[in-house]
Amino acid sequence: MVERTPEPIKPALGTGIYTISDAARLLQVSTQKLKGWAEGYVYRRNGETRKSGPILDREGAQPGLLTFYDLIELFFVREFRAAEVDLPQVRKVAAILREEWHTPYPFAQKKVVELERQLVIRLEMATVLGRQRLFDFAEEFFVNLDFDEHGLARAWHPLGPDKLIVLDPHRSFGAPIDVRSGIRTDILYRLFKAGDNLQTVADWYELPLETVQQAVEFEEQWQRKKAA
Repeated sequence: MVERTPEPIKPALGTGIYTISDAARLLQVSTQKLKGWAEGYVYRRNGETRKSGPILDREGAQPGLLTFYDLIELFFVREFRAAEVDLPQVRKVAAILREEWHTPYPFAQKKVVELERQLVIRLEMATVLGRQRLFDFAEEFFVNLDFDEHGLARAWHPLGPDKLIVLDPHRSFGAPIDVRSGIRTDILYRLFKAGDNLQTVADWYELPLETVQQAVEFEEQWQRKKAA
């Protein structure tokens, strides 16, 4: 009897929607760079126009928009590049893991933190990965993630797991919100910037003061990323 390869498990599209520019701000990289990672890019070499494909699995995706799972994957692409792993090698890693794990989102899987030995041995990346940068990042980053029963990232706490701000693809299309009330951080921040003090904003929405404080903290970090 021939064993059938399991069908890839892909979460429903639309669970979390981010523009390329918003995702770039969250990752602290340029919009152009992130767009190239997510959707591929065209370049010229030796007088010829060539195409470099996306690192992400973009089948069925709408150009210019990313899901929550794409966002988590791109954090890892950023760290691969910071560790001086070239894009063809990153693409190779992603393709191998998609096939072996039967998922389009290998870098959003909890077990990715166990990858070091596999990648060093099979992909001959010991020189780069021996520095531990990528896997130190994975261990630290995953502390701020919640995972579902399949080990797939389902929410991100950008200020830390003990804070009140969360990006959850099943709530407000993945926009940053207060985890308890569901109010978007950008709404609270706009009121604060309009001249209301923190306590006034908290009273208006019947929120604890710490919720508004953390919303402002998060949004100000994001605004700095916009300006960078």
